[in-house]
Amino acid sequence: MMMQHRELVGSPIANDGKDGFRERMRRITDGMLDEGALVTLNCRINGGKAPWFALRVWTGREKAVEKTLEDMGIRSLVPMRKGPDYRRRGRIIKGQMVPVIHGYVLVQLLPRPEYLAGLQGVEHAIDVLGGCEQPRRLSDAEVNRFNTLARGGEYDFERPAEIVVEAGNRVLITDGPFAKLTAQVVTPNRNRRGDVVVSVSIMGGEVPVTVPLALLQML
Repeated sequence: MMMQHRELVGSPIANDGKDGFRERMRRITDGMLDEGALVTLNCRINGGKAPWFALRVWTGREKAVEKTLEDMGIRSLVPMRKGPDYRRRGRIIKGQMVPVIHGYVLVQLLPRPEYLAGLQGVEHAIDVLGGCEQPRRLSDAEVNRFNTLARGGEYDFERPAEIVVEAGNRVLITDGPFAKLTAQVVTPNRNRRGDVVVSVSIMGGEVPVTVPLALLQML
C-alpha cells in the first residue's frame, strides 16, 4: 500500500506550539520516509535497483521495526533462522524462529542522507550501519542470496559448521550486512554449531556482532 506524502510544516522545530519537540520530530521523520518510500518505489517500477542498507535496532525489536517500515511503504527484511533446541525433562523442544543476526533490519531505500537519517527516527531504531553519509550498501542479489540461504536452513543454530574458532582468530563474514568484511573472534566456539561473537572494523571503530558460526570462513 502506497502512502500519501505528508506536507511538512515550515516553522522552526524549537518554537512553542500545540505539540512538543518529540511530535514535531516524528512528523519530520515520517515525511522523509514517506518521500523516500515513494521515490524508491518509482525507481523499482522504472527498472532501477535501489540499494539495501542495514539499520541497527534494539535487540528483540527487529520484527516490530520491519512491520513499522512495511506499513510506511518501505521495503524491509529480517532474514530468519531456527534458534537453539532446548532439552527439558528428557524432551527436546524445537527452537523458535529468530533473526539470523540479532539487532539488524535490512532496508531498501534510495541512498540520500536525509532519507537514511529518517530511519533513525523510527521507534526502536538506533543508526544506519556505516553512517548516513557513507552507509554500507548491499545489492538486491546479495540480499536475495542471504535470505535464500537463511530460509534453506544454512544458518540454523543446530546445523553443523565446518570450522572451530578460538578467540583472536581472523575470519571472513561470507554473507549478510557484514558480507566480505574481516573480523576478529571474541568468543571461542569449539562445538561446530551455534553462534560466535566477532568484532568487525568499520568506519574507524570496532563493532561487536553475534553471528552464526556457519556465516564465517577462516583466514
